[in-house]
Amino acid sequence: MDDELLMWCSERGDGSLTAFHETYAWLASRAQGRQELDWRIALYNLQALGHVEIDWENNRWSVTPPVLTSLANSAGHSLLVGQRPLWLLDRLDNLQNDPAPQSAQLAQSVLPLPAVGQQGGPSVRLVATPDLDDARALCEALGIYFQDRTADQLARRLPGLREMLAQKRGALRGPGGVEPQRMSDGNEIWEDIEGPGEPPLYGAYRYQRYNTKRYVYWIGDLGFVADKRAVIYAQLARSKRWVLRYDAQHQELYSPIRMQLPQLHARAAVLRSGLLPQPSSLRPSSTTAPRRPESGRSHFVKYVNIDEPFARMVADSLHQELQFVS
Repeated sequence: MDDELLMWCSERGDGSLTAFHETYAWLASRAQGRQELDWRIALYNLQALGHVEIDWENNRWSVTPPVLTSLANSAGHSLLVGQRPLWLLDRLDNLQNDPAPQSAQLAQSVLPLPAVGQQGGPSVRLVATPDLDDARALCEALGIYFQDRTADQLARRLPGLREMLAQKRGALRGPGGVEPQRMSDGNEIWEDIEGPGEPPLYGAYRYQRYNTKRYVYWIGDLGFVADKRAVIYAQLARSKRWVLRYDAQHQELYSPIRMQLPQLHARAAVLRSGLLPQPSSLRPSSTTAPRRPESGRSHFVKYVNIDEPFARMVADSLHQELQFVS
């Protein structure tokens, strides 16, 4: 149903989160015995894959333009990202009969590959494009955009923690909300605190606000309201807790399943392969021991096709010391 969901988004163009929720529920009801994700996770996965953008505050989503982007370390393959209307897929899968005169010639050197299904999101659509000039010519014929190594371009422009915390204008003064919780260093990420939890405070806090959670990083009397993952990584950096793992042999980047990468960092890592991160168990053995090592068998999510320079760019932007594993 994930491919159908992306098709609906592509044809619709944009809409309210309520409309997305209703459509997702309808498609899920038609799926035969499959256990579907929460609709918000499904929407977030589409965002991580580069297919949609989300404005949570204004209750809106919109599909992104179709882009063919080359993949690093992929033996000349490119990834189709963004909008997937039916007309585009039909033309891509039938280049020999495409109305554009150059398409039949391109079909001799450009090969659209069969869709590869994945858990939690729509199928991966790859095109064998050994020559980047042919990839650009294909995009010109189809009327879509081409970008060389979008993931690497995004990684070089990733916002740092300071930028993510200050993304929303102004700083919070006064109470952050009710039922305050503080980020802990233990097995449970959030722990209840005694008292009203009013500033001055320091570190990451979570509050109940209407029907949602609010995440605030406090520096004395100033509170920075930000995305949950940005607040978590700000606290990890403050406590010098290194949680990102890297397997150089297999070119895999790992983050704890409950401390996943912030949205733009996750998108950059996902666009190295077109694959969502998948749960993985890993027993770390760091070359440099972290201050608070994750003991025993920990649960992570794994990003693939991540070379070391890319992994370091992600870690550095989050003020993390990358931990190497074997």
